Amino acid sequence: METKKNDKGYTSETERGIWFTFSRRSFLTLAGWGLFFATLGAYLSQIFGYKGFFYPKVLYEPSPRFSVGEPKAFLENSVTTLKSRKIFVVRDGNSFKALSVVCQHLGCAVEFSKEKNIFECPCHGSKYYRNGVNFAGPAPRPLDHFEMILEDTGKLVVDTSKKVPLETELIV
Repeated sequence: METKKNDKGYTSETERGIWFTFSRRSFLTLAGWGLFFATLGAYLSQIFGYKGFFYPKVLYEPSPRFSVGEPKAFLENSVTTLKSRKIFVVRDGNSFKALSVVCQHLGCAVEFSKEKNIFECPCHGSKYYRNGVNFAGPAPRPLDHFEMILEDTGKLVVDTSKKVPLETELIV
């Protein structure tokens, strides 16, 4: 009987695999490196990508100083609500005040009751006089008053970044 040595050519696919061997260890190594590079890519995309590290972090807000109109646009002895700016414009004769809509208890939106002529918080029952002073409910202090001036153009301007004392009013 003759024995022939097989040269390095394999005759079946089951002996050596199709192209290469793939053990469990090499699979886990490959998966670990893949996870590492995926994480690295995610961090780098946050740093250098669109709106990443080099993009300015700016909060675009409306200006705290804004015009509310001419004095004649407000009726005498009225309260006008500007919901978008979160203020009340109170006119008593020739005097004007700008009051905050935000309740001083928990930050709810206060509403003006024409029947009672007071400000009321619908959530927790705080009540404020027409001048913003609290008289009932859990609110610890009066509504905030903001600076109001009359520009050279004849328009009323409110600056919500400047709080003023309760007695402050603009007389036109």
